[in-house]
Amino acid sequence: MSRQTLEDLGRGRAGQPDLGWRRARLGFEPTPPDLAVFDTTLAAAATVLCADEAAVAALGLPQVGGLLDFTDVANAALHSGTGTTLPEMARRLLMRFAAGEPDRWYAPLDWTVAVHQPPTGETLQMAVPDLDAEGVELLDDPAADLPRPVVPDGHQADPYQVRVRLTGERYDVTDRRIHAAFDDVLAALHGGAVHYQAIAEPLRADHRRSWELGVADCVVAGRVLADRLRAEGFQARARRGFLLGLIGNDHGWCEVHLDGQWRPLDPVFAYLAAEHGRDSAARFETACRGGRFNRVLPCAVAESAALFLSPDGSPAPAWAVAAVSSRLRRAAARA
Repeated sequence: MSRQTLEDLGRGRAGQPDLGWRRARLGFEPTPPDLAVFDTTLAAAATVLCADEAAVAALGLPQVGGLLDFTDVANAALHSGTGTTLPEMARRLLMRFAAGEPDRWYAPLDWTVAVHQPPTGETLQMAVPDLDAEGVELLDDPAADLPRPVVPDGHQADPYQVRVRLTGERYDVTDRRIHAAFDDVLAALHGGAVHYQAIAEPLRADHRRSWELGVADCVVAGRVLADRLRAEGFQARARRGFLLGLIGNDHGWCEVHLDGQWRPLDPVFAYLAAEHGRDSAARFETACRGGRFNRVLPCAVAESAALFLSPDGSPAPAWAVAAVSSRLRRAAARA
């Protein structure tokens, strides 16, 4: 990203920084003032945006004491349109599997997943994987550097490592009411009534407020869809877990109980499919309506719970997800 590009985003017609926040220009809404956490320096923001500090300052992002809200920084990156910021590159890496052949979304893959404490000195509570979930098989890992999780669900402070086999499954939901609820959420994202962007963890916890504000991410969209399906009489739940790949990331989706199993419904994966060309997008969007993918590891936490918690029990900062690492163990299974 060039300095000029960022400065163009941050200046109004008169050439002065515009502090009024217009979504039509910047492409996203800022974190609500009562939920913003100003803990990101200009230098750290410049690293995320792959720019210099002067270019970041020209954006006119809200500041308190010279610090920025990290979610606002992430959104500035995701909506820059340059393709060179760290969040943009991370999303491409994580989602590139969507452009592959469908069989590769479901074939068994063996993953080693490690979760460490961050090197900040702050001890976080870290979500543990749901090893009893459909498609998850715990494997022996004699060479593990860390022990397995010591609690079966919830969070723990001890670092852990698991080797798991994730097996996807194609499943076609046929109920028209489920399709209608899914299509309604997806249409809100595609049509712009609800804007897809990074969401601060406290706003994820208040998903109805987020949706009413016209902004959503995967966690918010999954919880909204679960609400709508429950209102229709279905057994549904929102889920959160780790999206595995070259980098670690969290992800959220919805599940509905059909034919004796929990079937994933992922409106945000379907929304992001449009980035991968017409043919693959159509196939992938269909797969998001009940299909289970081989690179999503559910966590055993309540649907409203953050994956990482600070010592006081509040949601940890967004950078905490960097504590997750994953790798494929079988060369023959690489996607």
